[in-house]
Amino acid sequence: MKNLFKFAPLLFIPVVFVFLAYHTGSPGGKSGSPGDNGSNCTDCHSGTPQNQGNWITSNVGSGGYINGQTYTITATGTKTGVSKFGFELTAEDEQGNKVGTFTITNPTETKLINGNKAVTHTSNGITPNGNTKSWSVDYKVPAGITGDVTFYAAFNGANGNGGTSGDQIYLSQLTINQDVTAIDELSDNLKIYPNPSTGFVNIEMPSSAKNSGATVFNSGGQIVRTLKLQNQINNVDLSDLSKGIYFVKLAGSENNEMTKLVIN
Repeated sequence: MKNLFKFAPLLFIPVVFVFLAYHTGSPGGKSGSPGDNGSNCTDCHSGTPQNQGNWITSNVGSGGYINGQTYTITATGTKTGVSKFGFELTAEDEQGNKVGTFTITNPTETKLINGNKAVTHTSNGITPNGNTKSWSVDYKVPAGITGDVTFYAAFNGANGNGGTSGDQIYLSQLTINQDVTAIDELSDNLKIYPNPSTGFVNIEMPSSAKNSGATVFNSGGQIVRTLKLQNQINNVDLSDLSKGIYFVKLAGSENNEMTKLVIN
């Protein structure tokens, strides 16, 4: 019995360490997203995660996001009688790749993690207002992406007992689609004709973009072709691509040098 009591304090070190470490933020890769292999807060906390709708919101317009624009993303958790609230938020394309740029707007309560591809709470950002806690962050959509962008977040509604038991983990997600009409309006500097086409097209670049390259994306945001364009007007054969909607973007260009191509 003497030896048992001698070593008994060591039994509590792992629990205390987890509590002290994670009240300052998630270790990263725990958002529950496909890109994080579904890992969430239950990797360290007990219990089964619950799915929650509408815990992630944005100011993206009803028509969808516009490439290169910055939006405000807000994560909000609610739990009756909660003592502390934590979270991790990330953004991914349809293939589970981390996309976009997060910018911290409230460094007192939020910070970047996971190679700056996710956002989590700080030690000063875990106290709820009643039963609710919200965090907001700016998010810039990449210039060259197409297809849906989905935000994933895992929340920990903690009971404040200093351990990993008795907490409730929640998962939520928000998908925003692309405003395709905005791409059409920004395509004056890059001309593709005929459009619609069977795949044999002329790509006419601005004179300043000679000896450039272009990337062709499908509607899911996947790169399906990389083109070398050496003339102002280039004859390109894309007839092997399946029928559908594609997006062509000049290498190193801004939003106004990307346009939509329809192959039928």
